[in-house]
Amino acid sequence: MRRALQLTQEEFAACYRIPLNTLRDWEQGRSEPDQTAQAYLKAIAGNPEAVYQALQFIPQ
Repeated sequence: MRRALQLTQEEFAACYRIPLNTLRDWEQGRSEPDQTAQAYLKAIAGNPEAVYQALQFIPQ
């Protein structure tokens, strides 16, 4: 999905507020997303722009 969006790991992690090390672990098969993270990733896959825009209203 990240590659389909043409984002680097760093860009994807920053845009969707996923810790970079967590993203790397998922992509390298060292761990798998839990159920909540899987749902979040499905939301991103379904409408990445809407998820990104929604996050702009939530303070970091």
